[in-house]
Amino acid sequence: PAPAEPAPAEPAGPSAADIEVIAVADALWAEIMRTAPTWASYLGQRDRDDELPDLSPAARAESDRILDALRARARAVDPAALDDRHRVIRATLLIHLDDHFAYRAQCGEHAWEVSQLNGPQSWLGELPAFHVVDGEQRARDLVTRYAAIPTLFEQHVANLRVGLAVGRTAARINVERVIEQLDRVIATPLEENPFLAPVIGQIATLGEEPYPGFEDELRAAVTEQIMPAYAMLRAFLNDAVLPAARAEPGVATLPAGGKWPAGEVCYRTAITHHTGLERTADEIHELGLAEVARIRGEMKALVEQMGGDDVDAFLTALAARPDQHLDSETALVDYNRALLDRAHKALPRAFGRLPQTPIEVKPIEAFRAPESPAAYYYSAPDDKSRPAYYYLNTHRPETRLLYKMPALAWHEAIPGHHLQNALAAEHEALPTFMREYGSTAFGEGWALYAEGLGFELGLYETPEEKLGALTYEIWRAARLVIDTGLHSRGWTRQQSIDYLAAQTGHDLGEVTNEVDRYIVWPGQALAYKIGQLEFSRLRAEATEALGDRFDLRAFHDHLLSMGALPLPVLRAEMTRWLAAQTN
Repeated sequence: PAPAEPAPAEPAGPSAADIEVIAVADALWAEIMRTAPTWASYLGQRDRDDELPDLSPAARAESDRILDALRARARAVDPAALDDRHRVIRATLLIHLDDHFAYRAQCGEHAWEVSQLNGPQSWLGELPAFHVVDGEQRARDLVTRYAAIPTLFEQHVANLRVGLAVGRTAARINVERVIEQLDRVIATPLEENPFLAPVIGQIATLGEEPYPGFEDELRAAVTEQIMPAYAMLRAFLNDAVLPAARAEPGVATLPAGGKWPAGEVCYRTAITHHTGLERTADEIHELGLAEVARIRGEMKALVEQMGGDDVDAFLTALAARPDQHLDSETALVDYNRALLDRAHKALPRAFGRLPQTPIEVKPIEAFRAPESPAAYYYSAPDDKSRPAYYYLNTHRPETRLLYKMPALAWHEAIPGHHLQNALAAEHEALPTFMREYGSTAFGEGWALYAEGLGFELGLYETPEEKLGALTYEIWRAARLVIDTGLHSRGWTRQQSIDYLAAQTGHDLGEVTNEVDRYIVWPGQALAYKIGQLEFSRLRAEATEALGDRFDLRAFHDHLLSMGALPLPVLRAEMTRWLAAQTN
């Protein structure tokens, strides 16, 4: 008889090096979740629902010890022993860990940052949005978590005292805005308190209290622990920090002190931290000026097509038109729901993989809305206990211009943040670190790139909506000018407000909020344009190399297949992918 056919070779399993890289990624994610228990709750991981972050020096030192050991393990892995996917994971791990230590050493923001956006007085008020009380254990955990708020505020104050002792403080405007925020919460009637009212609304849907006495315990925690802690923080900021706060908004004016260098070193580090690239402030400033001029030219051409002449005069007249305004929160939410429906229908033309996670439009809570941007995105937790949220600022609804809302929706929801984040979160072959964590320049660059996709997909239905998209793109280009102006060239707050208002025509309140955001968050605003330009370059290179064989859906699917990669890692991976397509 004929000899038996040899059995097919078993596919090779992962190498020892591959396994080690995944082990490091998993250990890093476990450490991130250990030190960020509220983020764990946000993601649907409930094992630390009764904890708040530990802001103490001892906790920082212990976490850094763990992270440094993980960095050593990742460095010890020979990249030549890894397959393509695991090489990407290792490179991303090392960039993240190196960046963590560089930013901590050069900026030490925990010792001076007072933030109306990211301070504990702000994000703690979001707890009821993701710590959903759906039974006895979560109810008890929330009470325990509320009881820990005074300790967290005391740790925050202790950190700020370290900065005060060496002359490192926040900018005065940010301290003033946080004090205003605290005043609003303190003045809120108990029944409307952001720590109480949403939870009472949640448990009303259960039909009965999760356990006897829960509501009384909750009220006691708010009145006896949370509100005194808010009052304590308010007094400290007003009496100790405000008198010493920096009059100059730029981080470069931070003096060297303690173990930290002068502020210009921090800003150089912040540029790399948020963009992933080694760029100078001067390079970015000049890039911003060039992009502003280019987009301004496109705006002028469109305005002339619409029968106008002067861009500023046209935008002023457009803002006054009754058809560009709605007068209620409900109407704004409904309008934006219709925009998301419009985008959903167009996605298959540009993407093969589509997210399964639902998204809902949700108004920003009233206590945070005055300092908040026009909108932002909240991803869904891993356990899918709630959808993703497109958070919409409905404060002073009559000031929210409708012609700008499509670009904002494409950016924050689809095909922007929601498409990218949900696809990453649903990609179970990736380690959790890659699915949930990511580069600012990738995430924000993709979202701005997605605004531009709106033109290709026909999502902008009127010339006014197209003009709105250009006002948002020039907004992101102007950020390059303002952020570097503030933090490297000595620009004043008012100079920055005037420049942004003149270039974009946006509402002055929104412009002011944005400039105050750039002041408190050095470098973050650079990520949008720099990331978008990199996506556009990668697409142009692939289009030129592949010609008629270029498939936009395949390009996008691979671009989004590994999570929000640092830009250098993304370029290396897309170069490898393109080489495979051309062979």
